[in-house]
Amino acid sequence: MKKWQNLVESAALLAACALAYAQQSPSKAEQRVVRPLSQEQAEVPQSLSSTEAALRSELQRNPDAVTVLYQLALVLRQENKPRESLEIYTRAASLAKPDAIQLRSVAQDYVLLNDYDDAIHWLRVALGLDARNPDILYSLGRCFYTQNQFPEAEAAFVRLLQINPDHLKGEENLGLTYDAENKPKDAEKALRTAATWAEQRSLHDEWPFLDLGVFLLDQERADEAIPFLLKATAIAPNCASCHTKLGHALVATGKAPDGVKELQIAVQLDPENPKTHFELGHAYREAGDQQKARVEFEMSKSLYGEHNQN
Repeated sequence: MKKWQNLVESAALLAACALAYAQQSPSKAEQRVVRPLSQEQAEVPQSLSSTEAALRSELQRNPDAVTVLYQLALVLRQENKPRESLEIYTRAASLAKPDAIQLRSVAQDYVLLNDYDDAIHWLRVALGLDARNPDILYSLGRCFYTQNQFPEAEAAFVRLLQINPDHLKGEENLGLTYDAENKPKDAEKALRTAATWAEQRSLHDEWPFLDLGVFLLDQERADEAIPFLLKATAIAPNCASCHTKLGHALVATGKAPDGVKELQIAVQLDPENPKTHFELGHAYREAGDQQKARVEFEMSKSLYGEHNQN
């Protein structure tokens, strides 16, 4: 009788966690794991403090040195100081009109501030100055994607690839956009192309493999997803999302004990994520360990409650 009661309670807890999971993930696009745009700062030096100090020293001697102002604004953005950066850009622009690259940097400041409307505005202005600039088109496409403006994102990525047909991130994000637009054949073709390019170029970048693996997992093709998710975790062993998705795929293909191991790693890497605890609970349940499953479902439910309060 007690065993039956425990099973009923576990089932009720699982249902409650599943409901919370669904409520926290209202759409497929919002569930997708996407490379953070705000972290895409290419070729940023390890330390810029000495550079900033030197530029400020130069400005003390010559406050209207436009080139120095624009350089300082860029350095401040790279140091993740977007508000200070925008203040310096405004000061510089009062002395000399910014070019397209400088306006793209302004837009990136707004991305760091999570202000995508202003970011899109300045990227459009930048594109008016340099309509064939791949970096501007890529940033514009990413901003549109983040705002769920998928037709606009598609147009930006298509235009980018017309200009630069080998642009890996453009191909990868076009695939993600097609997926969001419910065009699975086009999405798979683009995502496979991006993963192939990443393999051929020996890039230390987990995202093309993770994106393709997640797409295949969403298409209920977990067995096909596993090799790409294994590649992603090998490249980025500290990526919680990589281990979570790999664990999910392993459980879906009947390899629950292996899935548990991956999800345990994911929980260690991202202990405050209720979805990861939910996935681990499900994996324990599939592996036949009801007690550990219950602990993880309880933890998931508790963390969902904290998130809702926040």
